[in-house]
Amino acid sequence: MYSLPKQHIEDLPAATREDAYSKVAKVFLLRQEGGDSEDEVAYRAGFGSADAMHHQLSAWGFAGLLPPHRAQVVRKSEPREHKARGSGPVMELPPAANAMSIFQGALEKLHAFVERLPSRKEHRQGKRFVLSNAKPFFELPEPGEDYRYLEAPPDAQPDEHGDISVMGAQAYVRVPGGAARHPDDEVTALVAAALLTGTSTDELLDLLHEAPTQEIREQARELFEGDTPSKRKDSFKNKARQITAQIRGYPIGRGDRTNAASKEWQSAAWAAWEWKGYGYQVDEIASRLNEEAHLLPELKKRREVTVADVRDLLSLDFKPPY
Repeated sequence: MYSLPKQHIEDLPAATREDAYSKVAKVFLLRQEGGDSEDEVAYRAGFGSADAMHHQLSAWGFAGLLPPHRAQVVRKSEPREHKARGSGPVMELPPAANAMSIFQGALEKLHAFVERLPSRKEHRQGKRFVLSNAKPFFELPEPGEDYRYLEAPPDAQPDEHGDISVMGAQAYVRVPGGAARHPDDEVTALVAAALLTGTSTDELLDLLHEAPTQEIREQARELFEGDTPSKRKDSFKNKARQITAQIRGYPIGRGDRTNAASKEWQSAAWAAWEWKGYGYQVDEIASRLNEEAHLLPELKKRREVTVADVRDLLSLDFKPPY
């Protein structure tokens, strides 16, 4: 007999916890009933496969629901320490402010897209996203919008009898927005902008998806930022970075693994070069970095700054900006 373990899955995001508990409960009931194969249990509980079910149950802390030969504890390995080191030739870049008018125009377009959201009507039909928009009656139609239907403006309120009365100039018309296997460019731009400015895929799924399952949430996160090095390479977030690097004049070559330097690491590199200029030796710089609380605080939560760290910092050749 399988029993529920003491561990729980409260560390999952609130939006995904209910779906996870539902799957665990189904597995528990199916185990009690008995007779089903692992593949059948996985299918009926909503997992993609038996292996996926075993991994997820173990990761959630429900190893007690695994078959005896598969029971295992998921152990968190210590993260590998990545340190930026090494340098190269300096090339000044055109100021990003050169494109300020373009970026401002993009923000204005996004603002216009947001203002039009209440006028949208969307549904999924077959394999297409179908869209229609409401527009002011006197607004000139775009190509393909000549066949239209009269309707009240989006903010119109009914009177005490439930009737809506509008003047001719206030009237709106419903026009086609097209149908395709992907959502239209406007909402695609809004989703992309939200993701690239810090909104999580889970937040968007909670508001824009009818019934996001745990599997759908994982797929969305994988598409946006990847969950393995090979998948991160093809993720939307990485592709956006690659396009930006190309536009800024430094295309990322295939197999290039230039390591990134955080703000914290760059600050320490500035300080190390400044102190070197004052005649400090590498061991003295390491001691001072350990003494200065505001420098490398995250690294010092794990260990002390070493002479090797100082050499790595100096190798970046990040001279202080003075």
